[in-house]
Amino acid sequence: MGGTTLSLDTHIPTPSVAAPLTRADVDKLLCELEDSASLDLSHRNMRGIDLSELDLIGANLDGANLIAANLSETNLSKASIVGANLCGANLIAANLSEANLSEADVIGANLILARLNRSNLQRANLSRAILLMANLSEASLEDANLSGAYMSRANLIESRLDGANLSGTIMKEAYLHELEKAILWNRGIIDLEKVRVISG
Repeated sequence: MGGTTLSLDTHIPTPSVAAPLTRADVDKLLCELEDSASLDLSHRNMRGIDLSELDLIGANLDGANLIAANLSETNLSKASIVGANLCGANLIAANLSEANLSEADVIGANLILARLNRSNLQRANLSRAILLMANLSEASLEDANLSGAYMSRANLIESRLDGANLSGTIMKEAYLHELEKAILWNRGIIDLEKVRVISG
């Protein structure tokens, strides 16, 4: 008789569907390493994790699931976060300076007072992200989606916005050079006339 064969082999979940890591798991991994730059959390499920105020300088979080994670005041400078999912994450006052967030999903994330200076945000999706008073000086934002992002009082001096989607972006009192402001006209920004022009 022909029929369907059932396999009774143990199913090993892949990292993307495995139970989320906890802060205790990450602390344990850090204790086993000489420094955070050796930490590899790429493609790990960390949905909703609390990593606030942790030192993760240079860590690898490429492709990680960090939806709704608490990363407030976390030091992620020089970290690789390429293609990670940070939708709805709390990144208040996080240090992401020189971090690589290219192609990351940061939709609706809270980045108030975040340091993103010299970070790579090329092709990242920052739609509806809150970037109030964030430091984006010298950041690479080419082809990023900033539609509906709230960037009031953000520092955008020498940031690169070529090809970025700025439809509905709010930049009230954001800091820009005069030339930088001039090239942003007709890009869909709601209140470009209210930016603060910095000389020099």
